[in-house]
Amino acid sequence: MKIGDMVRLQRGVGNHFNLKSYIAILIEKIPRDDNLEYDWLVMTDGRFISLGRQIEQSAELIDEAG
Repeated sequence: MKIGDMVRLQRGVGNHFNLKSYIAILIEKIPRDDNLEYDWLVMTDGRFISLGRQIEQSAELIDEAG
């Protein structure tokens, strides 16, 4: 997955953040100081949230960025 991709988040993520839509755009990789390397900043429901890079395995890719 890369910046600009559109993904469908898992129901648990949507429930945790009280999302109306489970669709998100990957905005930026946020560096971390531990062995997990980075988190994803995503835009969904008109707001930005930070998610662990585990979404790369759990989210469904809907549309790839050009």
